[in-house]
Amino acid sequence: NPVIVTAGRNEQMLSRAQISTGVLQIRDLTANNSVTPDDALNRSPGVHVIRGQISIRGSSGYTLGVGSRVMVLLDGLPLLTAESGEILWNFLPIENTSQMEVIKGPGSALYGSGALGGVINLRSVLPRVSPVTEITAFGGRFDRPPGYHSDPWAGGPTPGKAGISVSHRRSFGKTGLVASLNAVSDDGYRVGDPSRRIRGTLHVRQKLGGGWTAGLHVSHLTDSTRLYTFWENDTSAFMPYPGSTNPQLNHRTMADPYVEYQGERLSFSLKNRFYRSYTNYNNEDFGLGLMYYTEAQARYRPAGSLGRHLRFTGGLVQQTGQIRSDRLYGNQQTVNRSIYSQADWQQGRLEAGLGARAEWFLVNGTQKLFQPVLRGGLNFAYSASGNLRASAGQGFRSPSVAEMYSNTFVGSVRLASDPQLNAELSRSIELGIHQRFNIGKLLGYFDLAWFQTRYDSMIEYSFGVYIPPVWDSQDSIWLSEGNLGAIAQKYARFQPANIVEARISGLEAVVGATGRWGHWGFRWQAGYTYTLPMNLKPSTIPRADTSGLSELVDLRKYLKYRYLHLLRTDLAVEWKSWTLGVNTRYNSVILNIDEDFYRFMPGLIDYRIRSIKGDLLTDLRLGRMLYRNWRLSLVVRNVGNRSWMPLPGNIGEQRNAILQLTGRF
Repeated sequence: NPVIVTAGRNEQMLSRAQISTGVLQIRDLTANNSVTPDDALNRSPGVHVIRGQISIRGSSGYTLGVGSRVMVLLDGLPLLTAESGEILWNFLPIENTSQMEVIKGPGSALYGSGALGGVINLRSVLPRVSPVTEITAFGGRFDRPPGYHSDPWAGGPTPGKAGISVSHRRSFGKTGLVASLNAVSDDGYRVGDPSRRIRGTLHVRQKLGGGWTAGLHVSHLTDSTRLYTFWENDTSAFMPYPGSTNPQLNHRTMADPYVEYQGERLSFSLKNRFYRSYTNYNNEDFGLGLMYYTEAQARYRPAGSLGRHLRFTGGLVQQTGQIRSDRLYGNQQTVNRSIYSQADWQQGRLEAGLGARAEWFLVNGTQKLFQPVLRGGLNFAYSASGNLRASAGQGFRSPSVAEMYSNTFVGSVRLASDPQLNAELSRSIELGIHQRFNIGKLLGYFDLAWFQTRYDSMIEYSFGVYIPPVWDSQDSIWLSEGNLGAIAQKYARFQPANIVEARISGLEAVVGATGRWGHWGFRWQAGYTYTLPMNLKPSTIPRADTSGLSELVDLRKYLKYRYLHLLRTDLAVEWKSWTLGVNTRYNSVILNIDEDFYRFMPGLIDYRIRSIKGDLLTDLRLGRMLYRNWRLSLVVRNVGNRSWMPLPGNIGEQRNAILQLTGRF
């Protein structure tokens, strides 16, 4: 029952939250050698990540990293890029994270546009009186591809990966310091898919006296990678289609100056973020996004007996985005202004909250959106160990600059845009129960939730190959050779559009337990999520004959790139200095994908038929404490070396073994 801050912008016990909230502790981040937060989140109940695109309870499909329905925060401030509204997970300093909090529902009333499908907040560690240094180093190698696929490294070594992170935190009187350095080199589990990155972070925090604190948090990332579009075919799945990978160089810089005041009844903070996002695309084009964010927030408790029950939270936000590029986006400017308030009442076993927000969104000086939203919630402690909760809220998301103005290629696929896109709106309700139990030395909890969200003007991307009325000579040669992949590479397009109405509903059950008996210890968590992602006004155009998946049901009624069933489990057993862990993930098959993928992507139909039952992946880990606070671990991911495909034409990683050494002193 940990303390969280994201669900209501105030500290509260997890059991008292009015909306489903998950928590990942630091041990969850390091146990499976998750070097980026999205890898750890993909092992959490109700969450899945497709090539960096995160979805909570089916809120998002796939948009090639353009726009996000999940707001990602670092210490309460947004980290979506100004130009594309994407999350660069490599930039987030996982080595300085104390815990991640996941709101599984719309958070727009408190966090604005982008929080339509949920909120993820990374909370940084703070300096301590005693100095602490932590080191993590790892190295590993990928195995040969599963038997069905050809081995592109036959006769040579398979690719490997290695990394190191060092962090240090300490206090000097009234001054606190946190510093870290992280470097990773990854050859990639596919040919032509390497990544090299280095990241540095510095956080200085100064106590000024009288309840005042000031600080500065800065971070920089340089990341060299390649954009991978799709495979050569299902047999040669670890080889890219010729010309479908493009180099990309990323620079990300963040600077957060802030000041805080903590009083008996009044607390105040003024937080700022400058976020520079620069991307060079193969020296052919670039995208530069500058985000300036300022938020003034106050929290107040009235005097007297009323203050024991009531607290107010309110704030003002100004966010400006400046976008510069040659051909990619052009030159654009965005402005978000908002005001929000939240009132929380607690008396006896009942806690209630009511929040509101109004936000203005302008693009190049023209107002594109004015949106007021409301949210409300209740939490009732029916016993000392059990809580009922209910919440209802509205959400919204303004389209990103990339969705409105992009004109570029992602890999070999043109990313189209639509300047007339409308903002997405949603209405959501949830009912849940959280029950803790104690059986001897076994402590545990059970959480069950029912949820439903209705969307208006949902933005979904569609992949299509737009054939010209007249073929040129090269097209004719490709057609005669049956080279449909080259046709798709030349004429493919990823296009956004507003779906009129959609509804996502479902159930989620999470159970966890921990215990210790002498030399033995035990930790376990399991979560099952069922979602029904419905397109309430699907296309009436007759379907092409595709993979046979549509013989029993018309799949157009489902939103694209969603799962009906997600299962996540993690078990750790300790004996003296040893730990054995098993992590299991199951995703049912994605029912609805764009039909032109079937027509033009080599081998996709055959692969989809073979994987009709979904994907079950298992990771194993074995660790032992060495001298004092040093631990040596062996992590084997995808231990069964199962072939799986998270996205059409993009094979998942094969089995790989990693040796990890962690130390704390």
